[in-house]
Amino acid sequence: MHVWLVLAVVAVGCVLLLRGLRPGKDELLVGPQRARALDRLQASVWRDWSEEADKRGLTPHLQRPRLLHTQWAPAPPRLTDGRTRGLTGTTADMPGLVESFTALVPQRLVIIGPAGSGKSTLLLLFLLELCRARELDLAEHGPRAQGTEASPPVPVLFSLSSYDPRRHGLLDWLAGRLAAEYPEVGSAASARDLLHRGDVLPCLDGLDEVPKQRVVRVLDRIRREFATARPVILACRTEEYEQALSLGPVLHGASVTEARELAFPHVMAYLRASLGEGGPSHEEWADLFGRLEHGWGVLEDEVTEARKHGVPMPPPRWSLLAPTAGSSHESSSARRWRVQAQAVAAQGGPAREVTPQLLAALGEALTSPLTATLFADLYGYTDAGDEEPFRRLARAAPDAVRAAILENAVRVLFDHRLNPDVWPDARRHLSFLARHLERSNRTDLAWWELSGALHHGVYGGLLGLLAAVAGGITTASAVDAGEGASAALLLGSAALGTGMLVSWWGPDRVASWLDEFLLKRSAARRPRRENPEAEAPSGSRAGDPRLGRTSTALAVGLPMGGILGFIGSFANGPAVGLLIGTLCGLLFGIPAGLLGAGGPVRGPRWFRRGTGFLRRVAGGAGVGFAAGAALGLLIWWTLRTVRGPEAVQMNRPTYVLASVLLFALVGMVLGLVSGFLRWLQTPAPADDSTSPRILLRGDRRLVAGWALVIAAVAGLAMAWIMATSSTGRGQVAEGSVLLIVLALWAPIAVRPWPRYVVARSWLWLRGDLPRDLMGFLEHAHKVSALRQVGGVYQFRHKNVQEHLSGSPTDASTQS
Repeated sequence: MHVWLVLAVVAVGCVLLLRGLRPGKDELLVGPQRARALDRLQASVWRDWSEEADKRGLTPHLQRPRLLHTQWAPAPPRLTDGRTRGLTGTTADMPGLVESFTALVPQRLVIIGPAGSGKSTLLLLFLLELCRARELDLAEHGPRAQGTEASPPVPVLFSLSSYDPRRHGLLDWLAGRLAAEYPEVGSAASARDLLHRGDVLPCLDGLDEVPKQRVVRVLDRIRREFATARPVILACRTEEYEQALSLGPVLHGASVTEARELAFPHVMAYLRASLGEGGPSHEEWADLFGRLEHGWGVLEDEVTEARKHGVPMPPPRWSLLAPTAGSSHESSSARRWRVQAQAVAAQGGPAREVTPQLLAALGEALTSPLTATLFADLYGYTDAGDEEPFRRLARAAPDAVRAAILENAVRVLFDHRLNPDVWPDARRHLSFLARHLERSNRTDLAWWELSGALHHGVYGGLLGLLAAVAGGITTASAVDAGEGASAALLLGSAALGTGMLVSWWGPDRVASWLDEFLLKRSAARRPRRENPEAEAPSGSRAGDPRLGRTSTALAVGLPMGGILGFIGSFANGPAVGLLIGTLCGLLFGIPAGLLGAGGPVRGPRWFRRGTGFLRRVAGGAGVGFAAGAALGLLIWWTLRTVRGPEAVQMNRPTYVLASVLLFALVGMVLGLVSGFLRWLQTPAPADDSTSPRILLRGDRRLVAGWALVIAAVAGLAMAWIMATSSTGRGQVAEGSVLLIVLALWAPIAVRPWPRYVVARSWLWLRGDLPRDLMGFLEHAHKVSALRQVGGVYQFRHKNVQEHLSGSPTDASTQS
């Protein structure tokens, strides 16, 4: 009974110590501080997304002097709640669209349209124009004084495709993304406050890319979080939005605007302007455009003639020239078109091999802005003298013309400024990444989630091997080879089970679930407020970091200690098994808790001023010293109570002082480590745009700092052992192995960068990914095969991802 009491006190005391090493409560931005943060946020948003707009071809350049503008009009009444009319305009007049939006009360806009209709493009252009309008407003009126009319909100783009409503509230998730990608807003608590007050305008893209099983919950979150007058812009496909309306209005009082089909003459003007005066296969492409314009003329003549005879006809559509699938009947328009196209082809010309059916299918496909821009890339980025893009398209099947445009456009983009033999490998790598995203129902290509492409047994086996090596070598050196083998088997089995369990669920998911559970328990003991909308933002889980380290330590320590204690109890009894489980759980759980689980961090640069290094390290050391002293006093009192009258010597002041100082020193060391690691996880001043490589560098720096701390602590400990013990060399060897393994084991268990390294190396050996994956992704983004959204990449469009997720086509069949 006494042993159980001591173990319980030690375990509870260590958990309290971890909770005591938390940082202080985050302060919210107020007054001029908030105004400066919003100005810096706007500058960062403009910098990041203006560069992205250039890469996506949304701004004029030499190879594409004319932009493809889309038309927008109010959605049909069945897609609205009848309160507000949708916006009317074109992307050629973005100031007019933004002026109409800012006049809305409340400022809520839903952008709908079919796949590839330019919803994401309009959202990006809206964001940039809103930034311009806000800058002009501040230049004209200056910052508003507190209590007067508020300044326009700062627009920030978010992709909902990675949002999981089962794990996060919507505002909490938006606040976390905002704080991670734009450090100038401060903590997640201050970011949530900005969202709560309406100082940040969320532009939500990708609702239609959320997995179907989550859509209902996501819509419910959007309704509840934006039930008040908070501004928001939402983009969604028409079909998915219409289905969502069956569950009730998505946003009350929102203006719903729908994309209109591109006018074919406008498409042809855009394609001819992009073609230029010369270049590879110029004559072939120009002849193809002429044949398409001839087909459109046939359609217009047919419609005009029918209307003259009083026959009601819809506007010209390419579908009138394409034969209906499964039908042998040919319309008069299609028959007339086929005869004329064959007659023109008989006269010769570079595009004579293109069939009338393929021309009709191509004209239908070009009504999509996505397909039109990809089609322009077929010749806009082709190397001089390369006729293959045109030949590959001319040999495509009419029913697969969209897929042929997608395939050849991405291929041409990769061949641009590269050797042509690079494409087969690039196609294989892109196909693997697309299949990985399709399997996980995601569109965000985040490097820290690449570990999900491997079976969780890989990480479990690696963690088990490391623990087995540490336990086997240290025990064999201290006792004998037999005991070392037993220890290796025991520790390896426990680490294997823990690693597989944590990898299966994900360390951040387990810690997040524990956070949610513990916070619900603590919230249940607090009195409820009458107005839940007035709840302080800092009370949310996203802005409350108190339990993060404790939850991570429990997520790793509980399964590790539980497995070891369960196995050890068979041979040594439950008391000894509990002792083994508790000690080993603390040994592996506390380091994991100090590192903390979660996504990548954008930490400060080394030795940079203004990052609070001394404040965090000194504060951590002070809190750790006090918490350790309290723990030492608690353990002294428990041991004295357990031993009863026999503990006369424990009443001596020197014994009490020694116990308090011992644990206080341990707590101070842990506090120093905690403060240093917290500093590494504190965002630096936002003078660099957020990118996947920046996040990769920040998390790698955190793991390197962890290794540096372990090396420093180990060096001091080993020096003390060798100076005070005659058998210090053997103990140094054993301790070195243990600490080296621990320095590797904890990061692999909970941090994304080591897991990414394992996954990337494994997949490179299999041939699925290149050795320099980040360089490959950056090049794919540079040539517009991928787009960047904050710290993640996405395929240029969901259609491109779905196409590439199919089986890779052999290069020989494409030429």
